Amino acid sequence: MPRILTVTNLYPPHYLGGYELLCRQVMRELAARGHEIMVLTSTHGSGAGVETLDGMEVRRVLRLDTPFGEPASVSRMRRMRAGRHNARAFADAAAAFHPDLVFVWSQLRLTIACTRAAERLGLPTACTMNDPHLGSFVAAPFRPTPKGVIRWLTDRTVFRGTTLLGLRLDRVTCISQTLKDDLLALKVPVEKSQVIYQGIPLDQFPMKAQPGTLGSPPRLLYAGQLHPYKGVHTLLEAAGLLKREHGLTVQLSIAGDGPAEYREQLEKQAAEEGLSAAFLGRVPHDELPALYRDSDIFLFTSTWREPFGLTHLEAMASGTPVISTCDGGHGEFLRHDGNALIFDKGNARELAERILALVQDGALRARLALSGRREVEEHFTMRRYVDDLALFLRGAQGEGQS
Repeated sequence: MPRILTVTNLYPPHYLGGYELLCRQVMRELAARGHEIMVLTSTHGSGAGVETLDGMEVRRVLRLDTPFGEPASVSRMRRMRAGRHNARAFADAAAAFHPDLVFVWSQLRLTIACTRAAERLGLPTACTMNDPHLGSFVAAPFRPTPKGVIRWLTDRTVFRGTTLLGLRLDRVTCISQTLKDDLLALKVPVEKSQVIYQGIPLDQFPMKAQPGTLGSPPRLLYAGQLHPYKGVHTLLEAAGLLKREHGLTVQLSIAGDGPAEYREQLEKQAAEEGLSAAFLGRVPHDELPALYRDSDIFLFTSTWREPFGLTHLEAMASGTPVISTCDGGHGEFLRHDGNALIFDKGNARELAERILALVQDGALRARLALSGRREVEEHFTMRRYVDDLALFLRGAQGEGQS
């Protein structure tokens, strides 16, 4: 079995969302299949250090170009400084571990220095794309203005290493066709990339005993980060419409965290609407399965073109019917009135109508709950995902040795 050096910006117990948690789950599964793994990640949340986690060495030594919690930066100078450090740290890890393969999970705020270093050392390298951030590494196009010419020139000389210029990206997978299309639109060279849908560990999300049940009042759940583009304000507006126009009171549980300004906006909106809303903050991932099962409806309100939708799959596996937008990777597996109900992003009135339809129709709730669970069982398990990834990684190793 090949020795895999995995590079990722964050690694549990320090994480922001589901993709970092998924990385650890995948590494555990690959290790269980006989791979020897080292994880190289950033100092975020812990400071520099080396530890053993799940029987794997985890080196927390890489630098982010901009700390999480601050607005993302596209400063070439910041990226160059962080990249120099990360290239050295990668070379040290590679010299100590002697990997057969480098697997780059996420480079968000990490720079592309590790990928460049891996290619420079001649190591077979595979990358998975979880979001469109790599678009910010595309070299500036030529523009016939003084600033445009300077940017074009410096991206090809001084800051060349902070751009995608010369980076092969021979073996890439994207987590959805949506993401692949978005990366291509941003001029990221992923034409030959393979779409591999992610999966979840079914055993961690058992189905509720009675799919389709309804509490009094109905219990609605949102779980995810709290940012304006996540559209949680649309959910509060819809709940207000249900109360004013239909006399329907719902119990909202909002699990997640984000900028204080937006959280305060949501809390104020809920108070002004007279809603019953519990802001739970960030809920530990091992407590989410019970939260899904205790909820009657799961809501996903994002206005952003999401790369995929792990929370959808977790709710569906739990037997909780889903109401969601579909402009993104999650739209590739959601089917209106088949395994979920769909509404147009930002349309609070349509969202209210979807909620009312589920509240009033027990048969519909049960049907969506059962079809959602079946969707995950048949297409989105962790086993299927790691099977596909393992095949992809073997191909990358074979290409690197040819």
